[in-house]
Amino acid sequence: MKRLYDRGVHGSTRPWWQEEAQPDDPAPALEGAVDADVAVVGGGFTGLWTALAVLQRRPGTRVVVLEAARCGDGASGRNGGFLHGLWASLPRLVELLGDDDAVELAREATGVYAAVRALGEEVWLNETGLLTVSTGPAHDVHLDRAVETAARLGAPEEAVLLSPDELSVRSPRFRGAVFYRDGATVQPARLVHALRRAAVAAGAVVHESTPVAGIDDDVVRCERGSVRAEEIVLATNAAAARWPAAQSVAVFRSAIVLTDPIADLHDRVGWERGEAISDARTYLNYFRPTNDGRVLMGSASGDVARAETALRAIFPALADVRIAARWEGAIDVSSDRVPLVATVPGTRVHYALGYTGNGVGPSWLVGRTLASLALGEDVTSPLLTRHVPRLPPEPLRSIGARIVRRAILAVDDAEESARRPPRWAVGLARLPELLGVRVASR
Repeated sequence: MKRLYDRGVHGSTRPWWQEEAQPDDPAPALEGAVDADVAVVGGGFTGLWTALAVLQRRPGTRVVVLEAARCGDGASGRNGGFLHGLWASLPRLVELLGDDDAVELAREATGVYAAVRALGEEVWLNETGLLTVSTGPAHDVHLDRAVETAARLGAPEEAVLLSPDELSVRSPRFRGAVFYRDGATVQPARLVHALRRAAVAAGAVVHESTPVAGIDDDVVRCERGSVRAEEIVLATNAAAARWPAAQSVAVFRSAIVLTDPIADLHDRVGWERGEAISDARTYLNYFRPTNDGRVLMGSASGDVARAETALRAIFPALADVRIAARWEGAIDVSSDRVPLVATVPGTRVHYALGYTGNGVGPSWLVGRTLASLALGEDVTSPLLTRHVPRLPPEPLRSIGARIVRRAILAVDDAEESARRPPRWAVGLARLPELLGVRVASR
């Protein structure tokens, strides 16, 4: 199994989270040949939740985690720290899975909160909910759809429509919002470190600075050693998006800016509750405060300049605040915008990827699913059974992604300004959906 993953998708900029988190001493690199019951490739959220779930269900299992750099050096340590499940994705889940499976999956995914609390460490967990705000007339329909879907399925409390006057945070751009109680924020690098400690305490052996070169049957080959394992889990996410088996995933990028601490933040914009917020653009903006009074603004466009522009436009009261840190990196986008979990046919190699920018929370549910596969348990999750459209092969996939990105951004900008989008942009932006593919954030 050659070309297991592409290390080149990792971003070159170091997130502020990692500076603040003060990581533990590095785990030793793998040297020589070892045996394991389960080998996990990837030391981010997915890999660590998988390792922990395996050991919680079957103590004494020999679990080896292999990380190319340091645990959390990929997307797990550089995201916006939005921890939420799948209630905000309910309309999309209904389209893909039907009413019953969509609701069951959304309810199951909320178990991540108890799992994070059980880690017992300070990860900046703030369970204040999630807001999706409308910043243009075209966005209102998406808010209405979210509320109507939750109400129709008997869960109106999971998506509540709010007027601008009912919001705790002030912005001249906000036309209204949907409040999801399924939402929280964390310091993602701290969460990675807490998970690593929990996995090691449960019995996992972690090797960092251990790139994996490939898999030959039941042997994971590394630069200076190997692991022979009965079950193998690939949890490298975006780094596996160009792997031949990952034909339903494309690589995009997300960018973040972070301000200096703002002593009078609440006087300027309110936000006393500190909710996580995203807008309803297709390539959305997402923003949240931190425990030390900073404001993070992320842009799913992958453009750092766009992230800073969004910060100033959404919060003009913060126009004079200095940007203290900027970073960006790759995200794995599935063709239906729901995480993909599967087993390579004819093997005991299991994998997951395609979080589409929402992996902090769902990685817990995905990790449990991967653990079930690795332990040979019966698994009936709709994450495994749905049909996922394939994307064109490379290089058409990457070329097409760039063209569609440009078109969607043009449509987003026009809709937010209440202008008619250019015809060329509308046509190109709709092309993926005509092919049964939805490679965007909304």
